[in-house]
Amino acid sequence: MKKSRIKKFLVTSIYILFIILFVFLIISKKCQNDLFFDLKTGESILKHGIDFKDHFSFIPNLTYLYHHYLYDLIIYFIFKFFSYGGVFLFFFLIFILLGISIFYVNLKIGKSKIYALFITLVTSLIMGTFMTNRVQSVTFLLFYLEFYFLNCLYETGKKKYAIYLIILSIIIANIHMPLWIFTIVLTLPFIAEYLLSKVKSLKPFLNNRIVINKVKNEKLWLITIALLIFCGLLTPLKFSPYTFFIKALKSNSDFLFISEMMKTVFIDYQYFLFLFCLTFLLIIMLKVKIKIRDLCLFLGLFLFATLANRNIAYAYLFYPTLIYKILRENFDLTKVFSYLKKYEINNLGYLFMVIILIGVFLKCFIDFDIVNFNYKIKEDYPVESVKYIKENLDYKNIKLFNEFNFGSYLLYNDIPVFIDSRAEVYIKNFNGGYDIVNDYLQTEDYDKYQEIFEKYNFDYALIFNGGKLYNYLIKDSNYKPIYYESNKYVLFKCNL
Repeated sequence: MKKSRIKKFLVTSIYILFIILFVFLIISKKCQNDLFFDLKTGESILKHGIDFKDHFSFIPNLTYLYHHYLYDLIIYFIFKFFSYGGVFLFFFLIFILLGISIFYVNLKIGKSKIYALFITLVTSLIMGTFMTNRVQSVTFLLFYLEFYFLNCLYETGKKKYAIYLIILSIIIANIHMPLWIFTIVLTLPFIAEYLLSKVKSLKPFLNNRIVINKVKNEKLWLITIALLIFCGLLTPLKFSPYTFFIKALKSNSDFLFISEMMKTVFIDYQYFLFLFCLTFLLIIMLKVKIKIRDLCLFLGLFLFATLANRNIAYAYLFYPTLIYKILRENFDLTKVFSYLKKYEINNLGYLFMVIILIGVFLKCFIDFDIVNFNYKIKEDYPVESVKYIKENLDYKNIKLFNEFNFGSYLLYNDIPVFIDSRAEVYIKNFNGGYDIVNDYLQTEDYDKYQEIFEKYNFDYALIFNGGKLYNYLIKDSNYKPIYYESNKYVLFKCNL
């Protein structure tokens, strides 16, 4: 019995260590510009509270929703005490927990560590580009857990899963309010199955491959769904969890200048097309039986993915597990690896594998130099230009035109900005009427840039070297370049 426990522990350790090492290798080591406004917002909340006012633009009276205020506070304190290395470790831990959660859920589905590891690695690999230092990374983990607990609650009717779901919903509403609505979206496939299970006259018309299960504890299920709907009220953001999505839909065209918010072009997402087609073929050609909630989730994720590029991440997150779940419920997959039992490894062998994996991870981690890690800030942001502005100009009182991509880095350095990656601050449906996004986009139009510059009376402009605006300003006698940072950034003085 003791040897069996030791072996089980060592085998599990190998799988967990492999997941940790794999996550470490694929997690992004570069900074996302959201990090800077998150850090500054956390600092601002401690100073001003959640006052729904913008404190970072030189344009007066802009409003801001503080839509992930709790996350901003958490990441601010982590950075304050542990710098960039601490931020990286935080997200590294988040993705480790996500990997372990995927492994655990798929292990529960199929009772096979090999399959569970395979699904975990596939999911992590195709989500690699989304494994960044952004608040969405936290909600990936929370939504995946919600998906699992919704299934557990529907099938077992146990109260603990209802409690977990309510807690997660409240956390998401406070950690990342704009995406809280996805909690409700996740419940829709289960609601559909519940409602269809109540329609007895429907059964004769259903294909025998469509499975409709009754909910285990109907009263608890209905109460939980009702409470989940009202969890959005348990934030200091008033009714924003309910109104933000509607405003975002009305302002959809204003968000389209951000690449991740653009309409999805599926030819650019081969993994997604492969997963979708694979699942579709499984359902159609193999004549598998499928639960109505799984079918609805499959189709719902596809529709959700069509809305914007960033929504592809949720299909990547759920599709591998969904495919495995469908296969496991229709086929005995354990026979595929039955021959491996001939090559049993003893405890000493497993211990040796654990030591090797720990050694490889430590070697990678030591070479990584977490103490001096800084997300390669100098490679992607105008670090020297910011230094010049702060040393030579009255930087807290200037009106500076800046590019969208590095606005957050400027405000992080206490330089008032024209625009930054808090996109909704600059969209009139959110900020009280200023159409700043549209004005920013018009600066690339030769016939419009002077009008926009006069409208905001810019003192200086920090822009990308070689872009359209650079070519306009360099030929205009009203603007003079006063500082170049390598071949990437140029600081112009305006209104000569």
